[in-house]
Amino acid sequence: MASLANGIDFLANIFSSSNPKLGSVDHSGLEATILICYALFGACWMLTLGIFSDSDFSLVITAGAFFQCLGFTLLCMKVRATKSVEGISAKSLTLFVLYYITRIFATSMKNGYVPVDATGDYVYQLTDVASLVCVLHLLFCVHKTHVHSYQEEADSLPIKPLITISVVLGTFVHGNFNQCEFFDTVWATSLNLETFAMVPQLWMMAKVGGKVDNSTAHFVMCTVMSSVCRFVFWWYAFPELYEDEEGNFAAEIAGYYVIFAHIAQLLLGADFMFYYAQAWLGGTSVVLPAAGEIEM
Repeated sequence: MASLANGIDFLANIFSSSNPKLGSVDHSGLEATILICYALFGACWMLTLGIFSDSDFSLVITAGAFFQCLGFTLLCMKVRATKSVEGISAKSLTLFVLYYITRIFATSMKNGYVPVDATGDYVYQLTDVASLVCVLHLLFCVHKTHVHSYQEEADSLPIKPLITISVVLGTFVHGNFNQCEFFDTVWATSLNLETFAMVPQLWMMAKVGGKVDNSTAHFVMCTVMSSVCRFVFWWYAFPELYEDEEGNFAAEIAGYYVIFAHIAQLLLGADFMFYYAQAWLGGTSVVLPAAGEIEM
């Protein structure tokens, strides 16, 4: 109960005019706030299961959206508490913005790639909208309110090639679940952007020496868990969704590509999760390999 009170008091402080100055952070309060966020999202998930869901397996992809939204919420809390965006990649956030814009546009206008569970009617999309709001807030903090703490020199991975590849691949390799060339292309483009979105963040973490603070570590962990949920969903759904496309080579290639893209997302997060688990078991900070070990 003491931790709960500490967390509530900390939340009240960071949203009031008595916010701590840069460098003066109540770490115990921040940790308590993180636990409160986990509890609130857990409660929201249980509410979703009880009221807005018909418990079809496909709600696992909605769980992935919840994990991602939780990650961005924790990152917003960290920035608000520390008045710093140190360790946060603006380029990664930019990719997330593009991903969410294209994904929400596709899933709001068509239902070919949404859960068949009742959460696919609007809960899934609204969760993505909430994540987009968090990302836009973080991007504003990086470029405006806390620009003094942005490590621009370490956020050096070019993203224009990643965006170009995403659009080109989405144009030529996509499924037909929406039964509309345009919206199938938009969703496929969002999938590619989603796959690349964490690359600049992981790159930046290594460039700044590999040490990751706990709050940022929670964000990456939530992102990885989100990727796990999406992979499980598409692995399960693949045979059913493509059973009517036998003999359609282009559709089958697009289906396998969806699986490949989600495996790539898991591989990108696998290395981090190894070091995260190692640090958690040892009670130390998360330390990734130094930049010199991953230069290409």
